[in-house]
Amino acid sequence: MKISSLIRLNDLLMVTALSFLLLPSCNKLEDTNPDGVSVGNLKKSTNGSCLPMVVRGIYKVDSILTDDNYVDIEVDVSVGGNFDITTDSINGVVFKKKGTIGEGPGAIRLYASGKPVIAGVSTFTIRYGLSSCTFDVNVYDQGLGTALYTLGGSPGNCSISSINGNYIVGQPMTASNTAELTVNVNTVGTYIINGNTINGVSFSVDSTFINPGIQTIRLKASGTPSASGVFTYPVTNLTTTCSFPVTYTATVANANFVLSGTPGNCTGATVMGTYTAGTALGAGNKVVVNVNVTSPGNYNISTTTVNGISFSASGTFNLTGQIQVNLAGTGTPTAAGNFNFPLSGGGTTCGFSVLCN
Repeated sequence: MKISSLIRLNDLLMVTALSFLLLPSCNKLEDTNPDGVSVGNLKKSTNGSCLPMVVRGIYKVDSILTDDNYVDIEVDVSVGGNFDITTDSINGVVFKKKGTIGEGPGAIRLYASGKPVIAGVSTFTIRYGLSSCTFDVNVYDQGLGTALYTLGGSPGNCSISSINGNYIVGQPMTASNTAELTVNVNTVGTYIINGNTINGVSFSVDSTFINPGIQTIRLKASGTPSASGVFTYPVTNLTTTCSFPVTYTATVANANFVLSGTPGNCTGATVMGTYTAGTALGAGNKVVVNVNVTSPGNYNISTTTVNGISFSASGTFNLTGQIQVNLAGTGTPTAAGNFNFPLSGGGTTCGFSVLCN
């Protein structure tokens, strides 16, 4: 009896020891990404609402949703990797997106699919890892009325915030060719702007205002330009009119611009995000700088690599005058301290500093 009791006791001790060995292993699987799956949390308010609340598109009963219907969510990623995020299906609609994301703060755009069934407010829940948050979508009746609004800058130049994409003779317009302008909405509802075709290109939009007040609308370009030069496009609604210029080139030319503050400190440079030694930069790590554009075209602005990180931006300037540019940060800081970054672009230079913890 004593020998068998001793054997049973040894067996019990062995099982207990194995249990303690297995527990840390299970926890480790939850905290890392052996399968390449990202680890992180959704940003949300104290009441569980997703932050920030960015819902785009029109949601009408019995109307099929498109790529214009989406929600942008903010996440803090501790381990970069793959993600597959899907909301619950509410009122015939679901939001989802698959992809990869790097470590640090970032944004993910979930696209909607389906067709709303009834009007009203639908509350969706997003889950990412062990975190969750909620957001509301207003679904409108099919017979939503026409909006009342005024165009910013009327009756002169439209209040244009940006003109996006390349405008080259003989090259068809794509989804990246847009013009964003400011409007003041008095009464919510649907709105349609169908611009005139000038130089083979027109700008139009068909959408809905869901909130009153000053906001930005995006006109989409279509067609193929036939000649180079500057062409003026009128924008008209029921009560107001404004216009904006678009520059077309025979080839993709380089822009002429000057960095604000050259050759000293970059004027008005704003450093965004947190910088920590040993932590790779993410989507939230960027620097906003000001430039003065004298002629449209392609641009390339970049810093040298300092303390293991650098900042850069490239694209096309389609407007002249003072313009803000977002420089994306890349790399991993190697040490703590305050570091100066020389910035070059358009044949000019200026500098800004970044504090690393």
